[in-house]
This record gives sequence, C-alpha cells and structure tokens, in this order.
Amino acid sequence: MSRSSQTKALTPRPPLPPCPPAGLPILQPSAPHTGHHKVILTWNASAPSPHPEDNAVGYCLYRSPTKGAALKNATCGNCEQINLVPVVGTACVDDLVQDGATYFYVATAINTNKIRSASSNEILVPIPPSPKSSGASVPNYPLCRAPASTQ
Repeated sequence: MSRSSQTKALTPRPPLPPCPPAGLPILQPSAPHTGHHKVILTWNASAPSPHPEDNAVGYCLYRSPTKGAALKNATCGNCEQINLVPVVGTACVDDLVQDGATYFYVATAINTNKIRSASSNEILVPIPPSPKSSGASVPNYPLCRAPASTQ
C-alpha cells in the first residue's frame, strides 16, 4: 500500500495595512521622561466574519489624555497613534509612557481593505509620577510599537 504525500503551498500573508494616523505625533523615547514604566495592553479578538475580506488582520492602538476622546474617534486631534503597523495578536506592551501622565487607551481592528472597526471599550491607565519601578515582571508580550516582523 502506498501513500502519496501532498504538500500544500503556504500562501504568504498579505502585507498588513498601516494603522491610520491620529492627530498627535507619536511619542518618541526621551530618557528623562519615558522608559520607567510600561503598560500591558490586552484585548479580545474580533469575531470572525462570514466574509473573509472583512476579518481583522491586526489591531491599531490609540490613546488620549482626555476621557472619551479616543473612544469617540480613535484618530481625533487629541489622540496619539501607538503603532504604525497593526499588532497581529491580542496583547502588547506600550513602553513609551510619560511619568505622571494619564492615558485613555482604545483598540480598533483593521482588515486588509484598511477598514477599521469601532473603538473598543476605553481603559484608563494612570502612570506613576516617580521613575521608580514596582519591580513587577512584564509578561513576554511584543512591544506595541515593534515592526510587524517581530510580532
């Protein structure tokens, strides 16, 4: 009895569309003001669609210092885009937060046609003013701002 082996050609993943920019420039690393704290962000995956082209291929993350701003419109003038390239999974670490700041975060799903979903629930994250770390370990999630190849 012989068995034929069939190999399926792996179809390459289509390139991820860029996350739409928000009104505020992306925060850049600054030794005296960033890097002391990290925010672990997790969210639930979008439900699959009966139309494959409508399925989420990644998630765009936004934050604002104003409650409700990113919830109403993630790309608002008072909102900051966290990632240029969508996060493929459902968790990441924002390693660029300012000491003493308060952020309101939302996630949006994006499909291959560059169409974003409505914003997720908004979460409030107050960042401690002190550069001292709590010493808590950070799970091994990718950085939110990492290029797609490292996610």
